[in-house]
Amino acid sequence: MNFAELAAKLGLEEEEYTELVELLLATAPNDLQNLSMALENDDVGAVAGAAHSLKGAAANLGFAELADIAGEIEAQARMGLLAGLNARVAALQQGFDEIASALG
Repeated sequence: MNFAELAAKLGLEEEEYTELVELLLATAPNDLQNLSMALENDDVGAVAGAAHSLKGAAANLGFAELADIAGEIEAQARMGLLAGLNARVAALQQGFDEIASALG
C-alpha cells in the first residue's frame, strides 16, 4: 500500500494523509462494532447507517475497495437483506487491519 501515492491523488502531503488514516483507524473499530451489533439485532437502518459512515470515510481517503464493500452492505441493508452480511463485515475488518499493518 503506497500512502505517498494515495496522498498525492488527494492533493495532500504524505504526513497529512497518514494523520487522516490514523484518525480513520481510531474511529473504524467503533463503527465496525456498531455495524456488527446492528446486524445481530436485525436493525436494517442502523446497519445501513454504520455502513454508510464507513463507506464515506474509506472513500474520502482513497480506499476504494473498502468503500465498495461498505457500499454493498449499505445497499443490501436498505433493501432489508441482512443475511450473509457478516462475511462482508469481516472483509471490512480485514481491510482496516491491512491498512493498520501497512501504516506500521
